[in-house]
Amino acid sequence: MLLRVDPVDSFSGTFRVPSSKPETQRAILTGTLAEGTSRVFNDLRCDETETMKNACRAFGAKITEHDGHLEIEGIGQSFPRIGRVVQSRGSGLVFRVVTALASVNPSPVVVTGDATLRNRVMEPLLQALRELGADIESIVSENKAPVINWGRGLKGGTCRLPGDISSQFITAVLFAAPLAEGPVEIVVTGEVFSQSYIRQTLASLTDAGIKVSASEDLRHYQVEPSRYQALDVTTREDYTSASYLLAAAALFPGRTVLTNVYGDSMQGEFAIVPILEQLGVSVTFDQATSSLTVDNPPGSLRGDFEVDVRDCPNIVPTLAALGAYVEGSLRVTGGRLTRFHKASRIEAMAAELTRAGVDIEVLYDDGVCDGFEVRGAKTYPGGVTLSSWGDHRIFMSLFVAGLRMRSANQFSGFEDVRLSFPTFLEEFAKAGVRTTTVEDVKAPAEPVG
Repeated sequence: MLLRVDPVDSFSGTFRVPSSKPETQRAILTGTLAEGTSRVFNDLRCDETETMKNACRAFGAKITEHDGHLEIEGIGQSFPRIGRVVQSRGSGLVFRVVTALASVNPSPVVVTGDATLRNRVMEPLLQALRELGADIESIVSENKAPVINWGRGLKGGTCRLPGDISSQFITAVLFAAPLAEGPVEIVVTGEVFSQSYIRQTLASLTDAGIKVSASEDLRHYQVEPSRYQALDVTTREDYTSASYLLAAAALFPGRTVLTNVYGDSMQGEFAIVPILEQLGVSVTFDQATSSLTVDNPPGSLRGDFEVDVRDCPNIVPTLAALGAYVEGSLRVTGGRLTRFHKASRIEAMAAELTRAGVDIEVLYDDGVCDGFEVRGAKTYPGGVTLSSWGDHRIFMSLFVAGLRMRSANQFSGFEDVRLSFPTFLEEFAKAGVRTTTVEDVKAPAEPVG
């Protein structure tokens, strides 16, 4: 099935931003590994947080959903002596953290996932865990999912990880390291991308009582054997999800209000706010009402702009959609990490926007896809079918780009909004965006990133 989306003449109203997926997932993990009862308030409920909950339940955690919060009875260091198969679906974070934690499970654990996950890079993490004493084997393709972790423990010591592939490698080892027999040292080589996600992990561990230290440049970590402590956590807004609503608001003059927004965030994707301000859009926070107001005057989105996204990779597709309407140019660099995501996001957005008539060029650094430059226009004809490349963030970004085109477009992959933003279509319907499902007559094969 495809989703037909009609363009709109304006975009305004009041919309609710989903709670943070990374904050919810980290809180579920610390609650699971603690002894006692933890609560997670304002949690996000979507497919990928449900996948994390099910993985933690497989390790013995009791997780109960209440109205407005989760209650987690943790396992502490008492992992069950039962062999498990843990399904990570398409979540790279679930696969990587569960694979690391399975090292201290007293019996074998098979960790698997869907086709997109089985194509993703896992070797650096598996090698690092082996350096710490883990016994892990790939079941199908060498150093890729699915794997079996024989659960022979982590002795501790030093491991090495690259910083320019995925911050999730570091997060996975950090969550498992306190359960090792001895101290764990992590040495990161190369430039460290997505530092905000690592800092979120460090904050979660510190709040849970873990003895962890990190160098200022996040290239060196020391973790002492320590016990997770139960605690209550309140998650904030998700700025990657907010970016789609913010981008739509920036495409049309007027006022938009976003709720469930607190403004104090460690998320790198918070960068979408100063980026919009640089483009001429006014953004105002009101902590008393937990809201954000966007005032977009006529004449914004004009000029030549450059953005470094090395610490906010998840808004790369959003910026491509927004850049399609910048009357001038928007140059985005530092996005090489996105080639390791569900799809190669820069290439995906460039290919699909080009199909829609957008003047966008992929930028390379030392032969690596690192960014793009887009020279926008006021509008485009529309009337095309655009592929999500199997990536929900590509769909949501292309959806936004289509709102200011002259004719309705059709999109694949709309069902995947359930992974992180399950109310996406309902929120946009509040602004009068009309959508209908249609048969995919040609049924083209999805590109694989």
